[in-house]
Amino acid sequence: MSQEKKRYDITSFDRGKYNKKEHRGASYARVPGANGEIRYRRGERRGFGRRGGGQRAARAQIIQLHQYSEEQTKKIDTYLTHPIWGLFSFILIIWAIFFFTFKLGSYPQAGIEWLMDQSAILIDKNIPVGWFSDFLSQGVVMGVGSVLAFLPNILILFFFLSLLQETEYISRAATIMDKYMHKIGLHGSSFIPLLMGFGCNVPAIMATRTIKRKSDRILTMLMIPYIPCSARIPTFLLFSGIFFPNNQVLTLSLLYFGGILIGILMALLFKKLFFNFGIRDYAIPLPCYRRPSFIYSVQNMWGAAWQYLKKIGTVVLLAVVVVWALDYFPLKEKTPPGTERFSYLERFGKAVEPALKPLGFDWKMSVSLVTGVTAKEFIISTLGVVYKVEHEGATEEEINTSLTARIREEKMFNKANALSFMVFALLYMPCVATAYTIRKETNTWKWALLSMLSTIAVAWLAGFAAYKIGLLLFI
Repeated sequence: MSQEKKRYDITSFDRGKYNKKEHRGASYARVPGANGEIRYRRGERRGFGRRGGGQRAARAQIIQLHQYSEEQTKKIDTYLTHPIWGLFSFILIIWAIFFFTFKLGSYPQAGIEWLMDQSAILIDKNIPVGWFSDFLSQGVVMGVGSVLAFLPNILILFFFLSLLQETEYISRAATIMDKYMHKIGLHGSSFIPLLMGFGCNVPAIMATRTIKRKSDRILTMLMIPYIPCSARIPTFLLFSGIFFPNNQVLTLSLLYFGGILIGILMALLFKKLFFNFGIRDYAIPLPCYRRPSFIYSVQNMWGAAWQYLKKIGTVVLLAVVVVWALDYFPLKEKTPPGTERFSYLERFGKAVEPALKPLGFDWKMSVSLVTGVTAKEFIISTLGVVYKVEHEGATEEEINTSLTARIREEKMFNKANALSFMVFALLYMPCVATAYTIRKETNTWKWALLSMLSTIAVAWLAGFAAYKIGLLLFI
């Protein structure tokens, strides 16, 4: 079977670039080796200017992936592609990834939160009270720091996804899901872009170009926004860790599989409404298994870290500045005597609160979900800004900038609205970039608007149901 089939990187943070990792002037390109081996070439370029006139030096570091024989592959596939054991193995693998993401990530996460506490204490001691100290402590430390605290979990997830990709297990997962995908009018090859959605929905939507029939491509695009991308993980980790600490892995697994299930149900609905015709079948290539490279997976994880840190230092920081300014102004001393101060952010939050109040949300939770439309990381950064820490009169032991500690102390939160919040964050539109990519890939705003409106409607209904069920079970 041909090995020349174009491949897409399920772990890519770089929207739109495939088969290649780029960070800090280095690139990792997938190149064929001898005897069917896959190699990764690391090239470094040095030069002056973007075009000609400069000297370039290149060096290559080859990482070889050992390929198992066809006989060994067939033996493994008797279990991993079996209709029953294969599905069980797939669920077990996903559960194990979530388990290690939580357990291993919790230790460095605690260290980052400790550094945040020390930074807040340092600011409180050395910078006079005013707008600048408030911006550093309430904006940068609590806003940006709240997102940064979940970096270890993101890295661990991407490390395991990279291992799955290198072993060629992804195509096996598509084969396992093939008969289930047929029931909703899709082919098993549509499952590969859906799996890529665990990394980022944008490259997953672009990966639907490999699907042959246009109707299958569009239907897959409409399913992908329901797949929880890595940007939503901090929200799930935060609330599941606070309100469901004994069942955190189970909670996240149910959220992920619930998102997939709702995506399937919506695909059935869209199939009936827009694409009510037969299924075209075609084969899914199954390359021989390969022994993954630990070195490459670590390099890939570092690439993901660099992209994540760049995002925190640019768009997340910009969003934090805007949210902090809206929450800080108008100044308290500018407020007329005898009147209560309402920040611009609170006024906006109060305006949208009635639409989300049936789900158990107050204005702070509502406004964080609104900012999350731009990018899901903004949910955590906004929560980090609006739920402040009072430093005045507090000792060093009492100062805790951890967003987990702040939300745990808030009387507004309970298990019911925490569950509703996670469900809503899971299902409503991933980000503006996702909607724009759907528009770009389909050359019309019709499907992009349908995706945005349907995900918001489904998120509201599912969040409302989760809140009511939570009240019955937990309150």
